[in-house]
Amino acid sequence: MESMDAFNELKLRASYGVAGNFEIGNYNSISLLNSVNYPENGVLFPGSSLATLGDSELTWETSYQSNLGVDYALLNDRIYGSIDYYFTITKDLLLSVPVPPSTGFDQVLTNVGEVENEGFEFSITSRNLVNDFQWSTDFNFSTNRNTVNKLGPSGNAILPSGAAGVRHITQVGSAVGSYYGYLVDRIYQNQAEIDADNNSAPGGDYDLLAADPRPGDFRFKDVNGDGVVNADDRTVLGSYQPDFIYGISNRFNYRNFDLKIFIQGVVGREVLNLTARHLLNGEANFNSYAVLNDRWISESDPGNGKYPRADRSTGTHGNNNRASSYQVQDGSYVSLKNIQIGYNLPVEKLNNIARKARIYISATNLAIFTDYIGFNPEVNLQSSSSLTPGEDYGAYPLARTVQLGINLEF
Repeated sequence: MESMDAFNELKLRASYGVAGNFEIGNYNSISLLNSVNYPENGVLFPGSSLATLGDSELTWETSYQSNLGVDYALLNDRIYGSIDYYFTITKDLLLSVPVPPSTGFDQVLTNVGEVENEGFEFSITSRNLVNDFQWSTDFNFSTNRNTVNKLGPSGNAILPSGAAGVRHITQVGSAVGSYYGYLVDRIYQNQAEIDADNNSAPGGDYDLLAADPRPGDFRFKDVNGDGVVNADDRTVLGSYQPDFIYGISNRFNYRNFDLKIFIQGVVGREVLNLTARHLLNGEANFNSYAVLNDRWISESDPGNGKYPRADRSTGTHGNNNRASSYQVQDGSYVSLKNIQIGYNLPVEKLNNIARKARIYISATNLAIFTDYIGFNPEVNLQSSSSLTPGEDYGAYPLARTVQLGINLEF
């Protein structure tokens, strides 16, 4: 490297590892019992009943990860960072999956299959100015693709129940916990379009879930091409998994003053807005999102083409409020996460009271820029469940916080 003046570090890294996840809880592999009493001939006798449903073949989840990376530094460490590519296969995936209600339980922890995660990570730090006025920047970027490769012995999809019924699917070829439902094609503009669909459908009824569709109602897509819309036309509608995430932090120093600014963003994430079931359905049973001002009103006033007509009884007409892509919304955003301004008191003014003293003011969640209609695109109602991510059911907005403080070292 002596002849390469631009680089003062360039290191290639490669690694492979196997890690086991044993977080399966004590005794989850066996069915546990509770002590209960039962009556017989008017007399109570001690007895037992099942308290948990076990899986006798439960075992560890194992991840096999490969990583290829580069560490670099240029111009006497004025610029440095790393680039990484990783590929992980997780086998014997641990998931709590639904079971038939006839068992007396709703789910059981089991090893259900294989999932892969493939991604790219990039980070760079630059010291832009290094004299009396100092300025440095940190930037990071990462992307991850999550795909289910195997599910159980038969490969059957998992359809868990979330906060509003079945609206997620975990199936081979898709991401874990993908959104699931009907795909909105467009809005019917007139009765002739509805009649054309019905006339071409087997049995003369195109949408078997809509009792009496009318102009201004959604036209749902016949995904499997059998000429009718029914439960078989439910499909993957998106995922809480983003295309990529990024963050940028800038630090400024001038004499005893310092300033830090942190911006963070997410691109390509969808959010399942379950609040839209009430505030975006056009039934006026509750208050409504203001965007419904641009709804379909008539063929001559079709709005912006995104929102159906107002209908107090949509369930008996077009059934616009069914689980569909209408409630899956873009959750991409850019957020001004934090700004902090500080001042370090000169040492000579501390009179040996303290070794260092710094006064600062910090503001968090200052602003967020997003097309998401809800309060918070970072929402995840059931964060403890990997099978039903990304649900927003009336989540509170993030609080904007301002702090004034002092740090002392003695």
